[in-house]
Amino acid sequence: MAGAGLLMLALAGCEGARAPAAQEASAAGSEALPAPVLEQMETQPLRARAEAALRDQRLHTPAGDNAVEYYLALRERESDPGVAAALGEMQPYVLIATEQALAQQQLDEARRLVGLLARMDTHAPALPRLRESLRVAQERADREEGARIADAAKPALATPLQVMPTAPPTPARTSLPVATVTPAPMATIATPPPATPEPVKPKEAAPPAPVARTETAPTALPRLLQDAAPRYPLAARNRRIEGSVQVAFTIQPDGRVTDARAVSAQPEGLFEQAALAAAARWQFEATSRRVTTTRTVTFRLPPDPNT
Repeated sequence: MAGAGLLMLALAGCEGARAPAAQEASAAGSEALPAPVLEQMETQPLRARAEAALRDQRLHTPAGDNAVEYYLALRERESDPGVAAALGEMQPYVLIATEQALAQQQLDEARRLVGLLARMDTHAPALPRLRESLRVAQERADREEGARIADAAKPALATPLQVMPTAPPTPARTSLPVATVTPAPMATIATPPPATPEPVKPKEAAPPAPVARTETAPTALPRLLQDAAPRYPLAARNRRIEGSVQVAFTIQPDGRVTDARAVSAQPEGLFEQAALAAAARWQFEATSRRVTTTRTVTFRLPPDPNT
């Protein structure tokens, strides 16, 4: 929760001091800025755009108009702990989005997100794995595209040419007699009537073999070594909405969590990304097996002191 606290403090500290810039960013809309325009923009409007994108949950999309790219531009201009904290807070979201793009074969989007992650942290532990997955997926897509082009280039099977028989030429009349050949009679073989099959006596059904019942002992889950509290979404916090998300994931033999996905959420569309980002930071004890399980992430607000 330390990263979330820094991010919330950074937002709160900027609201009053940068209100005119925020109004300017809101009036400008959520249009993507070309790189030269972004580089020449003043720091205050750029920061206002970053905070507006964060409030609107435009963390890493759309390209050119998202919080990550704005905060990266701010980090290049000044050394601000709030900017660094915001980028660290959004890094798990970029990681989850990259894995989802790879799973859905959206290779251009996955390549863009890998580039964003590399700009956020050149030593991110997941970078080598994501780059290798992207390379394998791209090679597979290239092979499939090549096979499709080759199949399309194959000539269609030629329709066999039907040659109509021509009438034999009319023989010239001669005074010689024409010999006619009478074919020899063909021998026919009488087929004996089929023998009447004897009725087959039904075999007595063998008694079914007894089925052995094997009781499978439940697999013990690896012990959780490092938990990670989820970041409370700003939209839900402002509206004082609580909820929960059931997350399914796979624990690798080294204890890492992969393939995290939201199975169910209450309410839907509000807490899923925060829960998946927290799941990516969980660490379990190392075992010699891969385990798939589920865990419920609950979002609860502290009591309102005004009530």
